[in-house]
Amino acid sequence: MSRQRRTFLAATGALGLAPAVLRAQSGPPPVRILVGFAAGGTVDLTARAIAEAMRPLLARNVIVENRPGAAGRLVLEAVKASPPDGDTLMLVPHGPMTLFQWIYRQLRYDPVKDFSPVGRVCVIDYALATGPGTQARTLAEYIAWARTPGQRAAFGSPGAGTVPHFLGQGFGQRSGIDLAHIAYKGAAPAMVDLMGGSISLVVSPLSDSVEQHRAGKARILATTGSQRNPDLAEVPTLRDAGIDLVLDGWLGLYAPAGTPDTRVQQLFEALRAAVMTSEAALRRLTIRALPAGPAELARQRDVEARQWESLVKASGFTPES
Repeated sequence: MSRQRRTFLAATGALGLAPAVLRAQSGPPPVRILVGFAAGGTVDLTARAIAEAMRPLLARNVIVENRPGAAGRLVLEAVKASPPDGDTLMLVPHGPMTLFQWIYRQLRYDPVKDFSPVGRVCVIDYALATGPGTQARTLAEYIAWARTPGQRAAFGSPGAGTVPHFLGQGFGQRSGIDLAHIAYKGAAPAMVDLMGGSISLVVSPLSDSVEQHRAGKARILATTGSQRNPDLAEVPTLRDAGIDLVLDGWLGLYAPAGTPDTRVQQLFEALRAAVMTSEAALRRLTIRALPAGPAELARQRDVEARQWESLVKASGFTPES
């Protein structure tokens, strides 16, 4: 676990969180926030910060349950099958709601019909980072390096079919460079190979490369959002650098379809207040607290899903079963 994440855990009290003790407390059953990834990651830590802040607002115990596996799809299937009473929620990144429908032939959920959006929690930036093997200090210098005759440029992503996979391919196509893709089992081994010079670029969430960037071991050339990250204001967006590719990643809170509107609104009001209370803690993870309501989250999902359809088709990716 990185120092950044240990600091976050200590700040939010998550190191001392004991789910068994929480469940044993008297009163109504807890509100559960399901997370499809292991403890200690960005989604998990965000969920724990939000859960802690929502408890007094809802006058209910709010706990986080980790159910990793199948790239987060297990959680969506579980919430789909849960009673629509607002007591079982999920915090999910945008990929399962916008991208997966284009890369899996058979999903056991419909991202629109099976869930009620409660609200967006935050915006997550993705980053393009290079290592010591290129000497590139700007995106333009990297593109020029990659275009050198005989150069074999390759980028690493946390895995095939992930958001960074298609972002990297989209960047290569829009910048006119032949950029091979190497899929890793997570961002950490990709960063190791970047430092070792085996690959020249890593595309991953900003939090995966920001510590190396600040230490001078890697250089973040650009981020993918619609605006610069306030903590790295010197780093341009792809659009700033002349590449027509914009993606604001996000985390959203969802309930099962059919959850009453009054309950959804109650949950959103608590979520919005919890996000603002947790803003400093979320910033430690290099993510921007930016709450938005159910209608805005639904609109953003629809727009982004169409964007992913285009990117996946352009990549030539073959959908998985």
